[in-house]
Amino acid sequence: MSNTKIGAKEKIINAAWELFREKGYEETTLQDIIDKSGTSRGAFYHHFRAKEDLLFRMAWYFDKKYKGWLDSLDTNFTIVEKLFLFDEYCCRLLEESEFKPFLQQLYGYEVMTSGTRYILDEDREYFKLVLSLMSEGIRNGELRGSASALVLARSYTGLQRGMTYSWLLENCRYSLLESAHPIMKLFLESIKA
Repeated sequence: MSNTKIGAKEKIINAAWELFREKGYEETTLQDIIDKSGTSRGAFYHHFRAKEDLLFRMAWYFDKKYKGWLDSLDTNFTIVEKLFLFDEYCCRLLEESEFKPFLQQLYGYEVMTSGTRYILDEDREYFKLVLSLMSEGIRNGELRGSASALVLARSYTGLQRGMTYSWLLENCRYSLLESAHPIMKLFLESIKA
């Protein structure tokens, strides 16, 4: 039974994202998604409250990319270097993403929602990766221990979200990497031991 539910959920997500890319988010109807996924309205509402929930799943698509990122790094990098490289990776990922046309809608709906805000979800791979690096940095003395790893991770991710939001408000008219990366460097220098 649970495999069927997981299958329906994935079918809905995949159909929705295919339609969003083809027709645009606003032009895609709930009925389009149900028809394309071969599921039912009941199956949709079993897994999602509204079409916006499918937009919020974009965060999870990005998380899939983060999973293997840390493992691919040279182990000789310091924690600050890893955090700086992760910021660069995130900026490039957003700038080059096939989902870039939907990022403004995602951030807009995240601001307006009263439900779960997936961008802020600390159970995401993205946040867990940053938290693990901050924890390791404090443990090995590379980062100042005056703030907890959780506070540092929230500061880092908040800075990334803020710079991304500003970039989106400006309709992505400049390089996120070139504008945000120097600010992240200043933050990382300020927490370095």
